[in-house]
Amino acid sequence: MRQEIDKIEIKEPPIEELNKKRSCVKHACFTSFIFFVFLFIVSLTILKFTAGPRSRELKDLPDVFIKQIPLYDIDSLESITYTPGQEKSKKAERIAYIPKLVLSPFVIYFDKEYKFIPIEDIKNKEDLAKLTKWDKFKRFLFKPIMDHKDTYIIEWKNLPAKQSFIFDYYKNELRKKDFQIKNEIQRDNIKSFIFSQKEAEIEGIFYSDDDATTNFTDFVSISVDL
Repeated sequence: MRQEIDKIEIKEPPIEELNKKRSCVKHACFTSFIFFVFLFIVSLTILKFTAGPRSRELKDLPDVFIKQIPLYDIDSLESITYTPGQEKSKKAERIAYIPKLVLSPFVIYFDKEYKFIPIEDIKNKEDLAKLTKWDKFKRFLFKPIMDHKDTYIIEWKNLPAKQSFIFDYYKNELRKKDFQIKNEIQRDNIKSFIFSQKEAEIEGIFYSDDDATTNFTDFVSISVDL
């Protein structure tokens, strides 16, 4: 009986086979991840061409805009284009549900530092630790992918003032209203900068284009997300 037991040979799976199985699992996971990323990119491409917001022309600017943003020569405005924030984001958010649903398992599992799952309303670690996978899923799914701010674009043509004067006017007046000025560009006939105010959640761009041979500033534009 002892001899029969001794004859029994216990075979372990070859290391090569185990490595091969691990490699297959990794390859399958990587392939799935690439597929989901591809699907996400395709969805964003569709979004780019189908989710264009509806803008409309205004005759006058609302009081809330005038109180927040200083304007030079408001009577000479060429055009005012208004795009509601809800209009910008409504269609985009609907289309984004599909790639979000696909990516949600990866985000919930791998996003340990909450870079993609919004937690701005959670103020302590105890409440953060109580978040379930379902909580994380809902937060990720309903996180806006676009801002909901209204956008105003104001344009002037042939303003009877020097480009440098208009440029300095807006910089100085915006700073008086506690706006931060950054990314200034002054080259050739173009002058521009970005302005923002975190407290009021306002962002905007000043842009001007001028032909030095003329006696007026050819074009001035201010785009504001309010």
